[in-house]
Amino acid sequence: MDAKTSEGKVAAEANIRQYDADGTNKYVQAAPHIKHASVHALYNSLVGQVYAYAEKHKTVPHVLDLGAGEGSVTLSFLELGAKVTAVDISKSQLDSLAQKCESYAGNLEIMCLEVDEACAKLTTKYDIIVANSFLHHIPDYLKLIQATDSLLSSHGQFFSFQDPLKYETVRPTDKIFSNVAYFFWRIFQGDVWGGIRRRLRRARGLYSEDSKYDNAEYHGVRDGVDEMAIKNLLERKGYECEIIKYFSTQSSVFQPVGRLLGIKNTFAILARKSRDGLIPADAHI
Repeated sequence: MDAKTSEGKVAAEANIRQYDADGTNKYVQAAPHIKHASVHALYNSLVGQVYAYAEKHKTVPHVLDLGAGEGSVTLSFLELGAKVTAVDISKSQLDSLAQKCESYAGNLEIMCLEVDEACAKLTTKYDIIVANSFLHHIPDYLKLIQATDSLLSSHGQFFSFQDPLKYETVRPTDKIFSNVAYFFWRIFQGDVWGGIRRRLRRARGLYSEDSKYDNAEYHGVRDGVDEMAIKNLLERKGYECEIIKYFSTQSSVFQPVGRLLGIKNTFAILARKSRDGLIPADAHI
């Protein structure tokens, strides 16, 4: 087993441990794209744009939702009328998804597998591939994105949302604000000293293979996700690609302040195979 495969297995096992029933409940309460209306509104706006484009080429677009989680965002595509294949390694998360999306069961297929394994098995051509709050959970996200290309239709779209910007690309003032917001939220979550010790250890570049916290949020606690590497990869394959940067934090107090100040620490990717042209970035605000 090579190093990348080993890292992938460690991260997958950490996500299973992290997102049990209790972890799923904590995730729903903390995830910014679920709890904050402004972030969820941005997500729904982008979903609407992605779906409208897909619908021009296919009456009922087929969506592959990678790392689908507990279903809060999967539901948006189902409500629009899409057929969705939802993939996740956490049975607990998928149980929640199935319950949340029960009214749309006829348009929903659920696969409890590692995404690499699922992508290798799938033969369907999808109109939209979604990775929502997911790329930072896997060590080799570029390899995954590379693999999804063959699963997209001729007018297919790749859409990711809610991943941390590569840390070195974040402005120093934005980084300071984001860290203050995180620590303000963290002190009310219990295990305060454990969380601080983990944060200080990671700041020294030290990560534990036994820690589900280090490995479930793989790049979220390391160096973020390289948005430009993703854009460059997709553009080399002929996609038109747009990066949408925005502010996201767990803190309900700091979220509106950071948004008002124009802080950017998180990103989405909207990429299309066809050269029909992307909607201007200011249309997302």
